[in-house]
Amino acid sequence: MKKLISMILVLCMAAALVPAFAEDDITGVWYLNHAVTQGISMRVISDEIQMTMTFREDGTAALFSALPGQEPQNAEATWTYADGVVTVTEKTEEAPVTEVKYENGELSVEAGGATMFLTRETYTPYEMPAAVKAESVEAFYGTWYPEVSFQYGMMALLGDALPVEQRAKLNISAEGMTETASDGTVTAYKNAAVDPETGVLSATFDVQGYEATIQLTLLEDGSMLVIGTVFDMELMRSIYYRLAD
Repeated sequence: MKKLISMILVLCMAAALVPAFAEDDITGVWYLNHAVTQGISMRVISDEIQMTMTFREDGTAALFSALPGQEPQNAEATWTYADGVVTVTEKTEEAPVTEVKYENGELSVEAGGATMFLTRETYTPYEMPAAVKAESVEAFYGTWYPEVSFQYGMMALLGDALPVEQRAKLNISAEGMTETASDGTVTAYKNAAVDPETGVLSATFDVQGYEATIQLTLLEDGSMLVIGTVFDMELMRSIYYRLAD
């Protein structure tokens, strides 16, 4: 009997030294799905940005990230799991430790003032509504507010987080074309004209003494794609919605 009890104790101690699999099995590959910062949700829509965590059954892990303009980063680590928290320790001289929360089938980790969420499924690409060919500048008349913004393979849902008064306001009328930022700064656009072949409205504006271009394209769902460029480099890409008068 004593021998049987000893064997049970040995097995229990061994089980305590390895990651728990039965109740919350987190082994496998986890992909960055979305992030939240300052109340704004940003969803991954392309592989321009990548972040994965792979947890192996032997207690080791592989960490990977690829950000625009940076070399991809790979790191090996070890991990343990207890009470809804995965403790990840990188195998480096500094041996940084990261706490990753597990809840409702998602992993979440705090970094750089944002909370990043990882899921077992990879991203879903965003499908842009089809373009509508505008015949004249009048087709763009009205007051427009940004709803979503695209950057680095992510889509920020501005409309879900910021009230209208905290967003930029783009006004297009017979008097001209101006955009008022949330802080009251006004940008005046010049040389507004619609391309007769594409129906895209283009205008120019000043960016720190340099001439930049903004292109507006009407979309089938009633929204408008806005792209700003300077020196052929894209400054911003957003979708604006026109509120009913």
